[in-house]
Amino acid sequence: MHRKVFLPLISGAIIIFLSAATVIESAGTYSWTGSPIDGGPGTGGQCSACHNGGASGVPTLSLSASPAFGGSGTNLTYSASTTYTITVSPIGNYAVYGFNCEIINSQSSTSTANFGTWGTAVSSNCRIYAPSGIYPSCASHNAVSTTPWSFKWTAPASGTGFIYADVNGCNHNGATSGDQVSGVFSYTLTAASSGAGIEMHQSNVVNLTVFPNPASDNIRISYSLKERGTVSVKLYNLNGDLVADLLNETQEVGMQNTNTHLPSGLAKGLYMLKLSLNGEQSSEQKIMIN
Repeated sequence: MHRKVFLPLISGAIIIFLSAATVIESAGTYSWTGSPIDGGPGTGGQCSACHNGGASGVPTLSLSASPAFGGSGTNLTYSASTTYTITVSPIGNYAVYGFNCEIINSQSSTSTANFGTWGTAVSSNCRIYAPSGIYPSCASHNAVSTTPWSFKWTAPASGTGFIYADVNGCNHNGATSGDQVSGVFSYTLTAASSGAGIEMHQSNVVNLTVFPNPASDNIRISYSLKERGTVSVKLYNLNGDLVADLLNETQEVGMQNTNTHLPSGLAKGLYMLKLSLNGEQSSEQKIMIN
């Protein structure tokens, strides 16, 4: 991904030959998430200023956290002062990917700062950039990859924040041609209400698994309840849209196993299965549909 530096056009036949193993800005640059402070979606604030026209379609991404954020879709909740491992996963048909991610305290294009406290990179293909000028901290790739990027982040005591992220699908030809940037993925973060934080409910629902995974029609959902309550299991696509209600019933303490059918006609790809106990999201599991 390119820095926000625009060079004047120079007349003449200057041809730069690059190895096919080279990727432009393979070490990553910051502040191209498409957030308001970066210039917004499109060429003003994303890598599409240089990378565009990919033949393999528009890539997407999924964002997850451990422990899991509460909420659903693009409206997420956090537990105050909790340290999360946030993972951004690229999805698409490109040879390699780059990415950028910011967690900011406003949607202003002029006065934005970090929301919460950035920690360190967890995966070896990730790096954290410190604030620079008007730009807040940013997680980015230090090498293009097909594997997810993970980093640490600690939530503040209160307030509302915003996560912005995008990925750049690259065909690995050593130039910007044939690459494609995703749309801007944005999430709103608000503090969980007192006593209803995700951590409390995570302790009461453990060991959520889905088998088989990948799946095509029938799945078996297993988990253990430490308290009696109404259990809801729903399937979402990566845009946060509800795809199916898989379960909604009152269950007792102990190990639970449920066999259910996936809806017919689902597009192949990655989905998110989310389990709620007594109306509060308690656990989630990624599932690949073949």
